[in-house]
Amino acid sequence: MELLKDLHFFRKVPRDLTEATLAGGGLSLVSTFVMAYLFVTNIMQYLASDYATTIVLDRSVDHRLQINFNVTLPRLPCRFASVDVSDVMGTHLLNVSRNVQKLRIDADKVFLGEAEDRPRDLIFAAAETGDRAAAAAREGKHSSVLVKKVDDFRGVVTGNDLVLVNFYAPWCPWSQRLAPVWEEATDQLSHKPYARAVTMAKVDCTSPDTHDLCVKEHVHAFPTVRIYRDRHPHSQENYVGDRTHGSLLAFMEKNLPEGARDDGARPAPFWEQEDIEVHAGGPEGCIVQGALLVNRVPGNFHISAHSTSHSLHMPHLNLTHTVKHLSFGKALAYDQFAALPDEVARTWNPLHGVTFAPRVENVTMEHYLKVVHTSYEPTPRPSTHISTYQYTIHSHQYEDHEAYPAVVFSYDLSPIQVVVRRERESFAAFLTQICAIVGGVFTITGLVRACSRTPPASFASPLTQNHAPPTPPD
Repeated sequence: MELLKDLHFFRKVPRDLTEATLAGGGLSLVSTFVMAYLFVTNIMQYLASDYATTIVLDRSVDHRLQINFNVTLPRLPCRFASVDVSDVMGTHLLNVSRNVQKLRIDADKVFLGEAEDRPRDLIFAAAETGDRAAAAAREGKHSSVLVKKVDDFRGVVTGNDLVLVNFYAPWCPWSQRLAPVWEEATDQLSHKPYARAVTMAKVDCTSPDTHDLCVKEHVHAFPTVRIYRDRHPHSQENYVGDRTHGSLLAFMEKNLPEGARDDGARPAPFWEQEDIEVHAGGPEGCIVQGALLVNRVPGNFHISAHSTSHSLHMPHLNLTHTVKHLSFGKALAYDQFAALPDEVARTWNPLHGVTFAPRVENVTMEHYLKVVHTSYEPTPRPSTHISTYQYTIHSHQYEDHEAYPAVVFSYDLSPIQVVVRRERESFAAFLTQICAIVGGVFTITGLVRACSRTPPASFASPLTQNHAPPTPPD
């Protein structure tokens, strides 16, 4: 036991040999506050975590990459919107419909319905049918009403119970193909008992007198066949059925007004007829959303105007668009996205809510995306790791007079991978810092107390420097 006492490094000083001073009490109080502050800050730092970022070669073994997107085009109808994919390996896919959804909206972004994945193939009249119709027209047969002025158009649609209007352009091959069929159907209609209740008209959208009418009716492609009912000057229905005289006559018979039908029955509701597409009556747009599975090589996917039965009017194509969502990799759940560091979350979907508008007509807008594979590892357990992608964005516009305008998203994958780990200070390091705080504060306090009790030689009184005490008188 005596040996153990000899090893005591911190021996107790009797209280009688210590002296309490006012300065010492103040210094002790200050040192207590300092230690408390350092204790609290170090505990908070120990409980908090930091992010460490490392860069390695991409370790992904997947040969395919998923692209998630949601793009709103307020001026492009869904029936003309096509999602195409191409890459440097020679892949070229047109009008991709798998896992792609198109939602029709009006000018106020009100939902109108879901568009067909792929427009159905139309049946066109044979060439000889058109020749016979042209010959019949030359022989003085009945022909459709040619609207030459805006006032004439209003008189035609408000003066008849059912009117079909063909908005066409003479240069359009599809309009040229429909023209003889339209005249043949008009001639056959004139021999029907209900001929007075139905009128077939046509409007040349290239004529200066009717050009504004086509713009007002929001005609984006030729030919466009509109249906006007009950003498109303506005139409909300497009005819999208087969382009044969028999199909046109069958459609008119099915949609005769009540007074013109022999049985007195009402026409079938438009939503039950596949030959009718309801349009907004004004500017119509489309929300294109879905997921694409592409090769992990540089490529692009683009949304362009496309039709297999119309000629699109390029000056009227407006590809203003708003990107609601665009991300790469598997879709993240809400809790996974919330767990991402702020730096990663900001670049996961940086285009969210951004709107792009063309500066002039017939403009293609391209977005170049540099994609980087990113892994977030909050703990060493692999089950908690989150694999996602970040990307940077650069956008520009250019005019392409040889093709229809498009919205192009070009992507290029980086060969590196960013690994973000969540790290926390070890308990040993925390304990070492606590000991350093205690020892350091006590040491500094002791030095301050020593300096306050023993003034330096330079501050000693001149009367005590290098002078012997005076000799008492004899």
